[in-house]
Amino acid sequence: MDTTPEQPSRDALHRRFWRQFGLVLAELPAGMWLEVAEASATRDPEGPVARCHVVRSPEDRGYREALAAGLTTLAPPPLDDFEPGYVYEKDVLVCHDEEGRDELRRLVPGVEEDVARSRESSAGTVMRLTAEPGTGGSRVLDALRGLPDGARVSPNYLVSICNVNLCPADEPRVPSRRLPVPPVNRDAGAGLGTSVVVIDTGLVVNWDLDERLEVYPWLRDEDGRVTGRLEQRDGSDLLDDVPPRVLPGEPWDSTSLPTGQVAGELRGQAASGVVHEYVGHGTFITGVVRCVAPRTRVRTYNRLQWAGTTDADGFGRHLLDALADYEDRNGAWPDVISLSAGVRPLPGESLRSLDAFMEELHRHENTVLVAAAGNDASDQPFYPAAYARHDPSVIAVGALDATQSRRAVYSDHGPWVSVYARGSYLVNAFAFGSYTPLHPDDEIFGERPVDEDGYDDPGDGLFHGLARWSGTSFATPLVAGLIVARMSAAGESSGDAARWLLGRAHAQAVRDGDGRPLPRLLVDQEVR
Repeated sequence: MDTTPEQPSRDALHRRFWRQFGLVLAELPAGMWLEVAEASATRDPEGPVARCHVVRSPEDRGYREALAAGLTTLAPPPLDDFEPGYVYEKDVLVCHDEEGRDELRRLVPGVEEDVARSRESSAGTVMRLTAEPGTGGSRVLDALRGLPDGARVSPNYLVSICNVNLCPADEPRVPSRRLPVPPVNRDAGAGLGTSVVVIDTGLVVNWDLDERLEVYPWLRDEDGRVTGRLEQRDGSDLLDDVPPRVLPGEPWDSTSLPTGQVAGELRGQAASGVVHEYVGHGTFITGVVRCVAPRTRVRTYNRLQWAGTTDADGFGRHLLDALADYEDRNGAWPDVISLSAGVRPLPGESLRSLDAFMEELHRHENTVLVAAAGNDASDQPFYPAAYARHDPSVIAVGALDATQSRRAVYSDHGPWVSVYARGSYLVNAFAFGSYTPLHPDDEIFGERPVDEDGYDDPGDGLFHGLARWSGTSFATPLVAGLIVARMSAAGESSGDAARWLLGRAHAQAVRDGDGRPLPRLLVDQEVR
């Protein structure tokens, strides 16, 4: 039995946004300037002029550590009616082709190319704006409003494992029972001969110790052989206790990996045993995939290195780098990419910084991208998931609540969402240590189930390798796992398996509150 779904108040969501944004700032490169634009922002010159709030990531180490620990929070703008809608780099635009670059130079005063960054960019030419801003105070929005429709120029958005909320639908809690949700597939051979790449925050350090694999045995290989290396990045979590077998920069064993192999880049935690925000996100996702498809081979990458975020200019490059690494090791792209991150761009726009990645995805016809729809309870397209509306190589995943009979209150929705799966109150592999929730309960989306499943106890904050967590981030690997389980059961390609499952999802759809059908896949979904 469930109570009526609860949605936090507008004020509660605003408090949560600014507190969470402070955590992101603490991990961004020191001195990076960002702009937060109102939800009303548009590049339409006839539209309203949105206000913006400018924030700089701190250079003072003590302040950064205080933000990261939640000991202090970011001050919101002194505007009661300011509704945050978009976060992007201040005074920076990315031109995705020469025509867009030339139009920007011709129509917008005070434009300079950032040559060094343009050389590194996979998205296009990086341009800096220096002219005086207009009424709204944003050079970025002023410049976009001065360009013709269709100009291939966009802000350097902050891409996150969620969008404006900048985090999953709730925070990890200690589960009452030590059983995974979804449960481990009774078909022990599900996923045999298939592969999944998870691009997220990596695997937690020491996830593969024998005593820890006893807690989440679905991550154990049949022969007990696992490999890993530390992904060393600026702004990564504190790593005070890296064991001798996991050395910074240590190369992977290039030998072929056995079926069922779980491996990946690592993301650590402090030696004190304190679990920081977003540590465990990629591990949890990996565990969900393996519960649904116990014999699939999973490789997990740490590419969202700033508290679960990155910038749009680097996002496509990070995806391509991870997949190039995978292809070098295995000779091909994986069957499925599970991606629980994205951004909601300005109205009418897609995420152009992913153009090169999408071209490569189309070239690799045997790979399907399964992407989270986002946790803003919005019907506005969230990319790259929203490519699914017109691109069969992408599956956009929204979340169902714990009953699997209705859309989770936090889930994004709309005609661009392909399918919904349970995303609420899942239980899976996590870190070991103490975690202090950052947000009070009234700032969290949640259905508040009663104790019939035993997962409502918030616990004492001391984690022993499992967590209860909610979000479209976790519905996504459930669908990814079902695709590879169907592949092994039917001998199909990932594309054919995805189409078969979408057919089943539409056949068992339920009606949303607005009467729109919700195609759904279930935790115990049959794949034959």
